[in-house]
Amino acid sequence: MARISNIIAKKRIMKNTSAWIMLPFRLMLFLCFQLLIAFVIGSFEESQKYWLLVASAVNVVNIPVLIWLFKSEGKSFLHLFKIDKTTLKKDLLLFLGIAILCGPVVFLPNILLSNWLWGDVAVPYNMMFQPLSISLVVVLMIVFPVTIAFAELATYFGYIMPRLLDTMKRKWLAVLLPVIFLSIQHCALPFIPDVKFIVYRALVFLPFALLIGLILYKKPQLFPYFAILHGLMDLGTVMVLLR
Repeated sequence: MARISNIIAKKRIMKNTSAWIMLPFRLMLFLCFQLLIAFVIGSFEESQKYWLLVASAVNVVNIPVLIWLFKSEGKSFLHLFKIDKTTLKKDLLLFLGIAILCGPVVFLPNILLSNWLWGDVAVPYNMMFQPLSISLVVVLMIVFPVTIAFAELATYFGYIMPRLLDTMKRKWLAVLLPVIFLSIQHCALPFIPDVKFIVYRALVFLPFALLIGLILYKKPQLFPYFAILHGLMDLGTVMVLLR
């Protein structure tokens, strides 16, 4: 019995430790991949425009890590994306209502922060979206939205949040931490050493992240729908480059 208890305790410690490690995981990888691109092309400034490529590369690394972490617990990564058919209509109607609310929560912070920091909504847009080769944009239109749908929310709300909820007494903190780290990871996507831009990227998605975190805390069965929405939203992000 003592041996079984020790095994259970070790697994619990591993779950807790891995959840804490995964909190800054994507942020650190964003920085590392941008530095790698800067080294290859010989310019840190030029590397900033490849942030969608950086995000895609990080997702490609992130997904196998999640698969391995779930497998180490005897679980399936893909179970996160399984739609519950018994409550399909109810969940879909609820999600559609929330999706309508998501519009202003996504776009208003961008307008408010841009005007507060620069007095012009075009400034952060121009800093982020610079011309790339059409062939790279076409590849990113496929790779980025697909990989982001399986990587980002799955990391913060599919893996980290449930494990923090399982091990932390303060449930509000277990929800808030993934929300904060999801938001601040954007500081390195791209990383531009400009204080205003860093503040802008740290805060611009905070309301949206908080909304998703709270909803998935209460209604985890909505996760697949949010993953799909996320992929579609980021397909739109890539399509901006076609302009």
